[in-house]
Amino acid sequence: MPPPTGNEAVIKQIQAAWDEAQAQLRALREQVEHLNQIAQAKVASNMLERDMDRAYRDLGEAVWAEVSKGRLQLSSNLSSVRKALEAVTNRIQAQNASINDLLAEGAEIARRLQEKMSAASKGVAPQTKRR
Repeated sequence: MPPPTGNEAVIKQIQAAWDEAQAQLRALREQVEHLNQIAQAKVASNMLERDMDRAYRDLGEAVWAEVSKGRLQLSSNLSSVRKALEAVTNRIQAQNASINDLLAEGAEIARRLQEKMSAASKGVAPQTKRR
């Protein structure tokens, strides 16, 4: 068999480089597909965790409503949780009362301002033309 000519050697090198590039592309595609599967699994996991958090929140709110109404007694080992919830509830109620006071005060100020503006506009009677 005669030795390959210059063109044949270049063609073999190009073919080898092409085969290597295709192999690298296949490996890269597999990695991308794998990372995509991991990302989808993470999204699904996050959604399940969010659903679990919502369910726990709803359960906690329902239990606290029953405790607040006196229909349910918490065990003594949950007394610190009860105290914490009572403290937060009291702070929320105090804040809401403060906000309501501020809103009422603002409404009163607006009412007085409206009365002043109305009285001022009545004091400026339209002048009739004299002939």
